[in-house]
Amino acid sequence: MIRATLILALVFAGGAATEAARHASPAIVGWLGALTFAALAAACGLSAKRLHAPDDLTEPREPHGPSHLEPLPQDVLSRRGVFGRIWGLALGAVAILGVVPFVALARRPSPSGTAWFPGARLVTPDGKPVRVDELDLGGVTTVFPEGHVEAPLAATMIVKVEDGLPIAAPGREGWTPRGNIAYSKICTHAGCPIAIYRRASYQLYCPCHQSVFDVLRAGKPLSGPATRALPQLALDVDAHGYLIARGDYADHVGPDDWWSTI
Repeated sequence: MIRATLILALVFAGGAATEAARHASPAIVGWLGALTFAALAAACGLSAKRLHAPDDLTEPREPHGPSHLEPLPQDVLSRRGVFGRIWGLALGAVAILGVVPFVALARRPSPSGTAWFPGARLVTPDGKPVRVDELDLGGVTTVFPEGHVEAPLAATMIVKVEDGLPIAAPGREGWTPRGNIAYSKICTHAGCPIAIYRRASYQLYCPCHQSVFDVLRAGKPLSGPATRALPQLALDVDAHGYLIARGDYADHVGPDDWWSTI
């Protein structure tokens, strides 16, 4: 039973290290770590119970001296060897958990892009495609590529402005059909979701640290801690009047340090 409990602790510890390497939710890593220590505590309790001698234990006393020294019984030696191997498993589990913080804090690899692809329809979180004339002037909505509403890095905001407004971004002509402008919803400062649009000034706000971005100037940061523009998604319209993406973002989304290597 003790051995099985410690093997379970090793499994939980390995799971915590694996999930940390995958940058899974901290809650998952935390629960696996907690289960590891719970299994270790159970193993300690079982061991203490096994090693506890009865209160009424008696044994004959014999004279002490060199002539009476005898080797320890074989069962005692084997029991010690078994306990040594068992607690080796425990030390292994603790050692694995010790690596978890370093794995979890390791930076993510170079970006491989988001779920956007050429021809992907823009859909709302409930999967409804967005028509080019659907938003009212000054309207704003969050969209994802069709079939990938669960992809957090692909979260995008569409803002509807007056068609024909000058967009100061050479090379981006035609990216905003009928005044529909799309930017990444992920702030380039700390990765918080952009949640506020001020129609009068054509500005997007991040509520976490008050970074402000200019909608009409390619998402350029105007104030706050953000120093990089919001990535813009090039839009087009399909034959049925639905907004589609021309491809993925040209720049990586979110903060720069998300994509730095160690």
